[in-house]
Amino acid sequence: MIITRFCILFILILGLFCKQAESFPSQTNTPEIIFGSVADRVLKLEIANTPSTRATGLMYRTKLGEDEGMLFVFPKAEYLNFWMKNTLIPLSIGYFSEDMRLLESFDMKPNQTEEMYNSRKPAMYALEVNQGWFAKHKIGKDAVLTLEKKVSAKD
Repeated sequence: MIITRFCILFILILGLFCKQAESFPSQTNTPEIIFGSVADRVLKLEIANTPSTRATGLMYRTKLGEDEGMLFVFPKAEYLNFWMKNTLIPLSIGYFSEDMRLLESFDMKPNQTEEMYNSRKPAMYALEVNQGWFAKHKIGKDAVLTLEKKVSAKD
């Protein structure tokens, strides 16, 4: 009798913990980014939201899928500067404001350190995708970045 009650109590507590764990987003899920009000373009993203992941970015990669990218998330809006040191893939970068509007985008030359790609206005997010992705999909200034789940910088 005591063992039966203990087993029932254990199962109820275990069920409660399992249910609570479901409410936390999984760190293994790849977030998506959506442009346009009806999901005109969807990208699968890697998030670079720590100093080390932002510093490494897409370095040493040899490929990036057609609708894949890396979203760099900063603690606050600031003037951002990117370069292509040890980055082997030709990329485009888009800088986004705190309210998630595209400020500008640049095509970047792979594996070089002489050219810097600077935001002209303070930006809180930078999105790297395959070179020409923004132009190919007609995503221009003031396009709104919509994330399926909230991401923030971790410093």
